[in-house]
Amino acid sequence: MASMEETLSLEIKSIALLLFFGLLFLYQTVQLCKRVRNRTLLSRNRTLKKLKKLSWDDFELLTMELFEKQGWKVRGNEKKGADGGVDIWMQKRSFTKKNISAIVQCKRYDDALVTIKVIREMYGLMHEYGVDEVYVVTTSRFTKECFSFAEGKKIRLIDGQKLLKMIHA
Repeated sequence: MASMEETLSLEIKSIALLLFFGLLFLYQTVQLCKRVRNRTLLSRNRTLKKLKKLSWDDFELLTMELFEKQGWKVRGNEKKGADGGVDIWMQKRSFTKKNISAIVQCKRYDDALVTIKVIREMYGLMHEYGVDEVYVVTTSRFTKECFSFAEGKKIRLIDGQKLLKMIHA
């Protein structure tokens, strides 16, 4: 016959195990809800007008979903507030290289143009973090200097029109 201490110890272990699996289930449920919400964002916002009305964080979530559709493993920046220029961190398997890494800056602008300052900052962060590529995604457009600077570098500029094409692909 088991002693009272052994029975109590077994009950505590059982409760701890149930609590652990309950928290794991809750975490997985929250992650699923986030994925469903992101997909809803992507399917409901298929015009520039709608994209420009999104909050900055919803625009980042939409952009993450878009890159996930292209096979990237994405992770948003967990820092709240100043993010140091990086909104999204990405990785992708490649045939020629073990992994390709990239960072993304999202600029949800109504009419303002993305300037060369943003592109230079991202280029610097590319080297600082040792990633392979940089993406700057905007609902607007880029200045001419941005395209000149990005030429020949692993910097991808995605303006509003290109973004729409990606969404509809």
